[in-house]
Amino acid sequence: MSKASDRFQNPLIALDIGNVSMKLSFDEMYGYLGVDPKDIAGAVSRLWVHGTALETGRCTVPEFLDRLDEFTEHKHTHQELLDFWRSGVRETMPGMAQVVEKLASRGIRFSFFSDISPIHLNQVFKYCEFSHLVTGGVYSFEVGALKMDDCVMLDAFEERYGRPAAFFDDREQIIQRATSYGWNAIQFTSAAQLLHEVSVMF
Repeated sequence: MSKASDRFQNPLIALDIGNVSMKLSFDEMYGYLGVDPKDIAGAVSRLWVHGTALETGRCTVPEFLDRLDEFTEHKHTHQELLDFWRSGVRETMPGMAQVVEKLASRGIRFSFFSDISPIHLNQVFKYCEFSHLVTGGVYSFEVGALKMDDCVMLDAFEERYGRPAAFFDDREQIIQRATSYGWNAIQFTSAAQLLHEVSVMF
């Protein structure tokens, strides 16, 4: 069966992870690391320079922990730093487990499509209540680019799975980029909204 026909007979929905599949909450992490979350242009920005390097595969996990060690002025062990970074991803988004289970029972398939680090992806597999229903994924740290970097991530997804029947992301700029590429991209607002959108399609 061709990828084009498979798209309609066995529809695949691409799901972002952060604030679509998993609730993100970094306030606790910022507290552990001694960062004021309001200092967006300062400490928060410097911290996420390192986070982005990890999410795009430009540094390994050990190298990232070395960077965090320097950032926090050597106040913590590497294990503590790892635990701090993990703390932001621990909860499935409200209602998503039930919605994905309901749609999967109708033959809908799901795949992750996310800007994410290997550290946080491990958290997803540990805490996401519906990860067993997800067939796979395309991740920025494997591809070496973020979703806003040209069309590298979009191309990588299509090469692996074909074009999804729909893609849900919470960020408007990502939706605009995917739509301009020809994807059926929908801005996520809630599990109920996702259920409605997919139910209308299939």
